[in-house]
Amino acid sequence: MRLHVKLFTERFPLQYRMMIVSLIKEALKVSDEAYFHKIYHSNQANRPFSFGVYVHGYELDGAVFHVKGYVGINIASPDPEFMLHFYNGIMGIEEFKYKGFILKRMKVQMRSNPLIDRDYVYFKTLSPLLVQDKKNKPVHPYEDSFKEELNYISDAVLQGFRGYGLMQPLEFTAKNMKKVVIKENIHSDDKTLFFTGYQGVFALKGHPEDLKVLSEFGIGFRSSQGFGAVEVM
Repeated sequence: MRLHVKLFTERFPLQYRMMIVSLIKEALKVSDEAYFHKIYHSNQANRPFSFGVYVHGYELDGAVFHVKGYVGINIASPDPEFMLHFYNGIMGIEEFKYKGFILKRMKVQMRSNPLIDRDYVYFKTLSPLLVQDKKNKPVHPYEDSFKEELNYISDAVLQGFRGYGLMQPLEFTAKNMKKVVIKENIHSDDKTLFFTGYQGVFALKGHPEDLKVLSEFGIGFRSSQGFGAVEVM
């Protein structure tokens, strides 16, 4: 399932990911606080969603977008319960404030999911793809270890979500990808972290059921923090 959320704001931070995570958390609390605690304060390691953000019409002044149009969030999840709570919650939030920024909800629309019934699919990133090794160092699509690490994290998130992992190994082919370095304050201590990801177009070969779930759950690491959101081309 996919939703598109359109927001009005005059100012929007360049390091926006934790702001959007906070908005998602607030929406879940508004809908069902018990469900919020289930996925954020229990042993459930993987949050079943991914999101990508784009700013339509802006001028960038240092670390702040001055928005002339709107901010759009594309959020996807293979879990109907998550999407139900997020939708109900976001519809109950007219205005959201975060560290001096104000977001006002304009429109929420459901988007259709393209049918995935084949084992080879082209994807486009909606947020940078992040793959890391066991030491949290970035792994690049052209390195031999990329396939191993991508299969590792994909198997782990599928196991956590549905009780079993990959039905067959994934094969990744970069088509038109560009390296990007992202600065974010992921943790509460406001320490700035740097992440090396890739955005653009790639092909993924695997079992259609795996590809369908991953297309919504997100691909790679930190999908619930604004990385690895994709759409089918």
